[in-house]
Amino acid sequence: MIATRTITNSYQDFQLLEMSKLLHRTEGRGPFMVVQEGCAPDDSSSRHCSFVLTHRGTWLHYFLYLALPEAVRRVAMFDTVADVFVRAEAMPARVKVEDAMSLQELLRDEGFEPTPGDEQGRVLFEDLQRRHPGELLPKQELKP
Repeated sequence: MIATRTITNSYQDFQLLEMSKLLHRTEGRGPFMVVQEGCAPDDSSSRHCSFVLTHRGTWLHYFLYLALPEAVRRVAMFDTVADVFVRAEAMPARVKVEDAMSLQELLRDEGFEPTPGDEQGRVLFEDLQRRHPGELLPKQELKP
């Protein structure tokens, strides 16, 4: 079991992901995502998860974010680092997680991979696998 801490709304605990780097693009910078590792404040089991900051200043479970259609993922994409700082400065004291359901266990049981052609979902999932080796299982193939 991983010893973990509760996520916060403190910018010192944020990790900035630059999508242009993850996608190996050479033109421009951004968009950006803010992620944080830890457990949701209301999770009595203290399960270690990754969370994505939304434009509303709330946190979204990383797996739930990956399950969203690509067009909807804009809820957690910031065009510039300045936009991230504006959001960070306006964060409330109390952490709010949009959905603290146990999606990690559900997706681990079912296996999870972004759909083919979802380049952004693929690189984000690979980044999550890099940060949490051995915790994620690939989708199981059905046997005849």
